[in-house]
Amino acid sequence: MNQLAVQQLADVHQSANDDVFFEYGYVWLPYAIGAVVLIALGAVSAFRWRQSSPRTTELLLISGAVLAVVAAVILGLADGATDRNGLSAIDQPVLDWMVAHRSPALTSVMIVITEVGGPIGMTALAVGVGVLLLVKRHWGQAILVAVAAGGGGLLVRLGKATVGRQRPPVVDHAIEALGESFPSGHALGVAATLGVLVYIGWLHYPRRLPLFVTAAGLVVLVVGLSRVYLGVHWSTDVLAGWLIGIAWLLLCLTVRRVWRRSRRHRAEVTAASAGSAPSPAGQSAPSGPSGRRNP
Repeated sequence: MNQLAVQQLADVHQSANDDVFFEYGYVWLPYAIGAVVLIALGAVSAFRWRQSSPRTTELLLISGAVLAVVAAVILGLADGATDRNGLSAIDQPVLDWMVAHRSPALTSVMIVITEVGGPIGMTALAVGVGVLLLVKRHWGQAILVAVAAGGGGLLVRLGKATVGRQRPPVVDHAIEALGESFPSGHALGVAATLGVLVYIGWLHYPRRLPLFVTAAGLVVLVVGLSRVYLGVHWSTDVLAGWLIGIAWLLLCLTVRRVWRRSRRHRAEVTAASAGSAPSPAGQSAPSGPSGRRNP
């Protein structure tokens, strides 16, 4: 093999690597970058604020590690979807099984589920909850819902445009579907939207968290399965949609919780400094009924 042929093979190999790591960048790279940032902040927190805010350190490190793993899995799914290898090998058998087990009654139910769990249904739900939070003056929670739900819609468009995977054959479609297939917008949107609503519900009704998680989990699962059953998505499209939605939700919640904890910590430090300061007469402030010093 001459030198020119060797150089051409090296160029092809390098181009393939660039495709894997950069062509799918909009799909996985945001979470990889988020993971690096969170882990770096966690390391800084461990050295500087470990004693004063240990939970913040743990939250940053754990969230960063989870995001790193999810980003790697999403990259693998995107690569497999394009090259038709890896986990995408299950796509055709799963679709064939779903099509073979269709029935008129079940198809009608799945169409209703996929419509309710689609962009219009999830947007209406997010807007309704957001307006309710605004009426009750929970500004931060309303912004969180808007960012989590709205950002999910943007991620769907970026992912589809980046990977460009074709949908299953039209002959298998039980409903009309246009556009690219990877990731499933329904799966991503329902995971991100219901996930943030579960978090909001937990803030207001903490004892009902198991009920919220169970109900949301079932809806997310059924909506994703409906897309494969109706023949408009491959199974790995749905899996990628779930993972991207969860990753986006985790990033949003981590940023919010770290920000709130940092504010609370600064307020506590300020209050402690004010409480320990001497009074104008040079005497300590009088103690309250509980023995703590009044501000």
